[in-house]
Order: sequence, then C-alpha cells, then structure tokens
Amino acid sequence: MTRIEAVRRTILLDLAPWQRLSGIAAAIAAPAALRWTLGPAGAAVPFAPFFPFVLLAAVFMGWRAALVVAIATTLLVEWVFRGGSPSLLDPHRLTLALLIALANLALIAVGDTLRRTVRQLDALAREQDIVTREMYHRVQNALGVVQALVRVSRASDDTERFRQDLLARVQALANANRLLDSPPGNPRGARAGAVTEVAHLVRTAIAPFHKDEAFHIEGPPFLIAREPAYHLLLVLHELCTNALKHGALSDPCGRVTIGWSADGVLLWRENGGPPVLPPSRQGLGTRMFARQQHWTLERDFAPSGLTCRIALRPRATLRR
Repeated sequence: MTRIEAVRRTILLDLAPWQRLSGIAAAIAAPAALRWTLGPAGAAVPFAPFFPFVLLAAVFMGWRAALVVAIATTLLVEWVFRGGSPSLLDPHRLTLALLIALANLALIAVGDTLRRTVRQLDALAREQDIVTREMYHRVQNALGVVQALVRVSRASDDTERFRQDLLARVQALANANRLLDSPPGNPRGARAGAVTEVAHLVRTAIAPFHKDEAFHIEGPPFLIAREPAYHLLLVLHELCTNALKHGALSDPCGRVTIGWSADGVLLWRENGGPPVLPPSRQGLGTRMFARQQHWTLERDFAPSGLTCRIALRPRATLRR
C-alpha cells in the first residue's frame, strides 16, 4: 500500500466517539511533549510545534475536532509554556493571539477542505462504479434480449412480415428502456409525484417480450406512485429478460401469468418452459432484487417454473 493510499483510507474512516476523543488527546499531547523537550529554545516560536497537529486533526477528524485542538493548544501555550493568564490589556499578546487564531482557522479550513474533497471523490468513484456495472449489465441484457427476440420471432415465408414483427418488438424494447432511463426523481414527460396504473406499467414492461399470447394479466384497477413504479418496472424487465433467455418465454409452449391484488402484492408465475434451476451465482439482477427499497421479493425456483412474489413495502403508497 502506498503512502497516498494509506492517507486516503485513514481520511475515509468513520471514527467512533472514543476514537475521535483519543485522536484529539493525542493531537494535544504529542506537540506539548515536543514543546516541553525544546525547553527555553522553543520560547521564540511557542506555537510552532502545535500548528501541524491542528492541520492533521482537520484532515483526519474534521473541523470540529481541529477547533478543539486549536483552542486547547492555545490555552496550553499561554497558561503553561508562557506562564500565567494572558492580560486583555497587553496589546502585544492580543495581537499575537489574533494572529494565532487566524493561522489556526486557515489551517482548519485547508485541512477540512482536503478531507471533504477526498471523501466526496470517493463517494463519486463508488457511484460511478455502480453506474458502470449497471450499464454493462443493461447492455449485455439488451444484446441478449435482441438475440432471443430474433430466435422467438416466427420465421415464415413472408420475410416482410417477419421484419416488421421483429422491428416492432425491438422498438417496444427501446420504449421500455427509455422509461427505465427516466430517473424517478426527475421524470421526463410526467409531473413530479405522478401516479401510474399498474396494468399500464405491466403492459409496458412485457411489450418487448409479448408473443403468441404468452402472457396472462389480471388484477384490479390500481394506481402506484412514480418512484415505486419505476423500481417495479426494473424488476419486471429483469424477470422478462431472464424468462426470455432461460425460462418460460424461451419455449414456444411457455406461459407467464402476472396478477396483483388490492393490497399491493404482485405474483409472477411461469409454466411450460424448460426445467428451472436456482442460479449458481449471485448476478447483478439478484443483487438488485435484494436491495429494493420499495418492494420485497420472494422467488421460488420450482422445476415447473419460477414463481416470484412482489410485495409493496408498507411505507410506499399504492392506492385504488
């Protein structure tokens, strides 16, 4: 590990209260011990040993801890190393105290800015890594779906009909992806706080995969808030993609039933496809299911077909 990496990791640590207090105590005691060893030689620059530790406290513990260190070390120098309490009527000591305070504030500002910059860059790097992995997953899924759509589209003597059917499905896939790409907090073409009919949402999700009446949809009229609707679309799109590549939709005889109830529970059932096996590894789709904030998902990998129960969490709003 390089020195820069070690410093970065130390800055990123979330310190417990006792660790922060220990760090403050060390930032006061270490320069005090150094100043004590200098003896009379340090009288010319009484505050010099303390400045680096104020900066280090700001970098590794934040401005609040550094401010405590600055105040404590200033009082320590005035009361212990310079002797007696500072007189408010002494212009020289007042000027020196003001300069020391300004120097400490400058060091705290520089150190805390460095600390915030490193932590913000780390958060941005982690967010970019998540986006990159999600983009890679989406691209791979899109290519796999297009290949599967080519396979399941009926190849007949009518080449033009085959072309139109395939293009319609690819266009439907593009429309669904455009809806997925619209962030829930910044909707395109919809006002903030808008609601979506569950039936419309389900039809949008399955449109690229709909073939030969492979889907059966049933459920009462229901409206769902936009943010949980966005996450539900992601889940349904992932289920459709997996069903087309490995499940019921990969077989001409396969069927999928999607139903929902008035209490915000959706049920996805597959049958007629190839025998189902549980996934051998945890892919990005599985991790996406696990970290859902608005829905709980329970999957049953029965040999006859996948069943997935999708239930709205109590804090999300779904209404008729």
